[in-house]
Amino acid sequence: MAQNAVKITKNIAQPEKAGDYNRLICLTGKNKGLCYYLKGARVVIGRGTTADIQILDTNASREHVELVKVGDRYVLTDLQSQNGVIVNDLKVTQHELKNNDKIIIGATVYKFSHIIVKENQLALVEDEDDEEEIVEEKKKTKNTKEDKPKKNKRVLIYGAAILLVVTFLLPSEETKTTKPMIKNQGSIDDISVSLVNKKEVEDKELEEKLESIIHRGQREYREGNYFRAMEEFRMALILSPEHGQASFYMQKSKQRLDENIKNAFIRASQDTEALKYSNAIVSYCSVIKLLQDYNVDDQRYVQAQNQIKDLEQKMGLAEGEIKCFETE
Repeated sequence: MAQNAVKITKNIAQPEKAGDYNRLICLTGKNKGLCYYLKGARVVIGRGTTADIQILDTNASREHVELVKVGDRYVLTDLQSQNGVIVNDLKVTQHELKNNDKIIIGATVYKFSHIIVKENQLALVEDEDDEEEIVEEKKKTKNTKEDKPKKNKRVLIYGAAILLVVTFLLPSEETKTTKPMIKNQGSIDDISVSLVNKKEVEDKELEEKLESIIHRGQREYREGNYFRAMEEFRMALILSPEHGQASFYMQKSKQRLDENIKNAFIRASQDTEALKYSNAIVSYCSVIKLLQDYNVDDQRYVQAQNQIKDLEQKMGLAEGEIKCFETE
């Protein structure tokens, strides 16, 4: 955890002190309502206790994402997490954060805001989603600083200017289409929860599909069909690249396949030296059987074929007379 990388507060009001702020607000989960002001050049978000922003969510990785400051912006990068990260309905590996972005990690939703507060001015925000917070902050400033007539006068002028602009734009079609959008801003939590629920359904379907694929792979593994097993585990890894069980059995299947082929060559060599050519042919044919439907370019496949040709010469047979498989 980087020292002073994040300032945490429960106060969601706009900052009063002039400055340029980058803020995350937790919209769902056990930390709902907490504000995180990003101050460090690198901020790690995750379930681990060493994370700068800790997520109380079992679907989050210990170090799930990092936020790195590039210029005056923060860039989000997925730290190869198991469940990934969604920004504005899209799964991303890297994304430059913009005002009002919604970040979903596991079942937890965050809202990112870029806030600019100028000296002797009201807080300025890059979008309209925080408009109500700005108005509340304006009222608070007016009530607590009545002893400063010059400043109150400046605020009054700004308020009058804003009122004139709103009055001028009120009849326009653009304002008519904007009003329903502003009215619906209060439902952002419902939208976020809906997205989370949709993701949970998709995750459950993916989990069931992975379980079925791995079950088939394990069955092929037990039956000694290692190439078929590897195909199943490879499919599982395409769906979930960090799946530990699929990776384990993929490696085990490859090891067993290599061991079987190696042992077959050893047995065949020993039988050839003992003039047990028929037994040697059986061993070489077992190698061809393992490889023929999957990788005929494998050097071990070519080597087994060449060894059978040598045995044909030693046994006085015509080339191609030995057949590893019955043909119809």
